[in-house]
Amino acid sequence: MVGMYGDLPSIKLAGSDEEVPGFPVQIPNPPKQAVLRLPKPEELMTYLSAQKSLYRDLGRRMGESEEVSTPKEDQKLFTAMRIDRGVEFDDAEALLAISQITRHRVVSCEQDGLTYVIKLQVIGGETTHTVAIPFQSDLQEYRRYVYKSRDLPHGVEERRFPPEVPVKLYDKIIKSTTGYVDGVPVPPHHKRSVIGELLSAIASLDPDFSPN
Repeated sequence: MVGMYGDLPSIKLAGSDEEVPGFPVQIPNPPKQAVLRLPKPEELMTYLSAQKSLYRDLGRRMGESEEVSTPKEDQKLFTAMRIDRGVEFDDAEALLAISQITRHRVVSCEQDGLTYVIKLQVIGGETTHTVAIPFQSDLQEYRRYVYKSRDLPHGVEERRFPPEVPVKLYDKIIKSTTGYVDGVPVPPHHKRSVIGELLSAIASLDPDFSPN
């Protein structure tokens, strides 16, 4: 039976007979474990808003991009999601825990008339998202705000990708979803991936269209 996003296993916390739904994260060396709940949408929005990258122009139409680490935000989100009382996780371990509970990937994207059906593999199972094809005005607004840039010294550009932009477009064009436990909202990182896949599919049909 295929599971659903939000359907976490029941785990007995150390020093307690109570079982709570949680996601176990294992660190092999040194051996340690943490039990996490799912992140709340507002927590993820704050976390994703802090993400940024640095782009360096190398000349000759070449450049390189580097993700900027955010250990403070990693620890903040990890601490908010943790529901057990165990040993401390360092910055790298906290980031690993976050990546495990937020991991997902696009499985397929198929057009069905004026809609697209996009499937995601997520923790717990698989979800589907049926979305309408955006209007041109929606696409123009998306491209206008999809990322913000700031020039830094030495030819470096700081880039941020506000999560509210893809989330707003997703909320406007979503028709239906499956694979989510009742009461569990579609998290913003799922919405962002759906929009990214949708715009890539549209771009493949129109060589003059740019998703960014």
